[in-house]
Amino acid sequence: MADTVLEVEGLTKRFGDFTAVSELSFSIGKGEIFGFLGPNGAGKSTTIRMLCGVLTPTAGKARALGHDLFLEAELVRSRMGYMSQKFSLLPDLTVVENLAFFGRLYGVAGDRLKGEIEHRLKEMQVTALRDQLVASLSTGEKQRVALAAATLHYPEVLFLDEPTSGVDPLRRRLFWEAMHDLIDDGMTILVTTHNLAEADQCDRLAFILGGRLMAYGRPRTLKEGLARQVLPLRTDRYRELLAATQGLPGVLSAIMQGRSVRVTLPAGLDPGPVLERVHALGIPFTAAEPELPSLEDFFVDLVRQDREQN
Repeated sequence: MADTVLEVEGLTKRFGDFTAVSELSFSIGKGEIFGFLGPNGAGKSTTIRMLCGVLTPTAGKARALGHDLFLEAELVRSRMGYMSQKFSLLPDLTVVENLAFFGRLYGVAGDRLKGEIEHRLKEMQVTALRDQLVASLSTGEKQRVALAAATLHYPEVLFLDEPTSGVDPLRRRLFWEAMHDLIDDGMTILVTTHNLAEADQCDRLAFILGGRLMAYGRPRTLKEGLARQVLPLRTDRYRELLAATQGLPGVLSAIMQGRSVRVTLPAGLDPGPVLERVHALGIPFTAAEPELPSLEDFFVDLVRQDREQN
């Protein structure tokens, strides 16, 4: 793995008798987009707030950029950036005025600040909005302006907490394009999300449930670890096909996705006999090539295992 820029060991946060985060351990390499996944209430935001210094951990250690994140915070904080779920932009100021304000907070001033503002406006595709009041912007526009504000000082590590929550697919795509530009600028990003389609774009992932780390690794490696294959079956009679395939020998599960049926089989199993059984049902269909399970399949499996154990 690339040089480690953030290493977390045994991170824990308790509020009275409630444990929000329990003994999390993971590391992030330089230049990675690291996805931190889990449902609402899983402990993602609490973890980010501890790493950003907003909350004090109950237990655990963290090192960032070669320094103890909790004991040597003053040596690290200026080299980090943070964008929260609720944008901290000032609604009664224009976009440019907001960027100038936050830039000065980060210690950027003069000609350098002017240059960074112009660069970020262009990079986040919000140049046309420069003189508009933030209060008049859409959620997606505020999102990109907030990201511009959080990166004016070129942080080496950037924390993004649910940055695309409530944003339409087009704006979400634009935001991820901007994130990849930031990686090209030399940043490392930790992004929390519960959007599994986004997660596939991350270099590595950590899944948490109930504040506990459940899985950790590259998206493809995690999906391969399920030891399953998926057969997408396309048909106009998808409801009939779904009901008919769920009980067939060799079929682990069958679910509907759009107007297709996704049939899950054990990895390595020859799908031919299963397809012959499906053909015998008399429901016309077209089978695509077998593919890996999705991250949604992986996440559903994690939740099922967790419920069975608890």
